[in-house]
Amino acid sequence: MQKVAILAAVTLALSASSALAVSEAVRRACSADYAAYCSNYKVGTAKLKSCMKKHSHMLTEDCIKALGHSSEVTQQDIRDYKAGR
Repeated sequence: MQKVAILAAVTLALSASSALAVSEAVRRACSADYAAYCSNYKVGTAKLKSCMKKHSHMLTEDCIKALGHSSEVTQQDIRDYKAGR
């Protein structure tokens, strides 16, 4: 039950931003990574991007792929994520 509540909170947090649009694919693929490492940062902020980059060596492959197919990160960011930088 607690896991369901946490997942619902993360989903709501990730979907609550219209001005800071994050694609649905990234929301789905990265929600667990966001919850595990960076949930104290608002979606779409530079601090969140920095946090995700800091934890890049821990991100799931699905999250990295979704980020790579979005316009939310650069190709250099993806190379850095895959390299664990």
